[in-house]
Amino acid sequence: MAEALFPYNPQDIKLCGFDDMHLQVGDRLEVQRIPPGLNRRLFTRVIGHAPESLLVRTPLVNNLPADLREGDKVYVRAFSGTRAFGFASSVQRLCIVPFLYLHLEVPKEVQCVEIRRDQRLPVKLLAQVKGAGDWQPVLMLDLAEGGSLVESAHALGEAGSTVELKFSFPLEHLEQEVTLTVAGKLHPAGAGRREDGLTAHRYGIEFNPLTGNDAVLLQNFLFKLLLDNQTKHG
Repeated sequence: MAEALFPYNPQDIKLCGFDDMHLQVGDRLEVQRIPPGLNRRLFTRVIGHAPESLLVRTPLVNNLPADLREGDKVYVRAFSGTRAFGFASSVQRLCIVPFLYLHLEVPKEVQCVEIRRDQRLPVKLLAQVKGAGDWQPVLMLDLAEGGSLVESAHALGEAGSTVELKFSFPLEHLEQEVTLTVAGKLHPAGAGRREDGLTAHRYGIEFNPLTGNDAVLLQNFLFKLLLDNQTKHG
């Protein structure tokens, strides 16, 4: 197998074919010039297929075409539900008519991983929790599709009580922040002292299943955290 494109145990990374991704017109892709440590992640969408190539819109950076050139080697990643796909490719052709788009080489090998619902990724996000009373500020310490560990200066409620967690996060491809409010159950995880000497109450919040656009937004943010974690430790 070529270099792993995801921070997983190599045994968890499966190989599949290009057609197994079932890419459709409008699907979002991430493109990153190699080496990834020196180049930012760019975002684009599929616009079609041609023999031996995948057609995508030219990514934009600050509303200008990204600095990609014919022959550039790139990593391409896609996210679908609970599966992430990645492959190495190259820019075959730059086109400007009828609009800016690229031909990317169709890979012979695609890596695929399952993103587990319970896989927790480290974060430090300011958020709010609401139980029976008013909204209380908390710090999110990790995040998964199924829940989050939060820290609060105040007691938030009894074990099993229903709460709402409200948090915001950036989505690079939208260049804006989005806010989610998720309902779930509270699970006390102990108390301790913060560095400033204040009491810190920790709670696990088990999310109720998300649906529709909220589920897609959270999955995309988790995918970003996964790749950020790879960049830091890769």
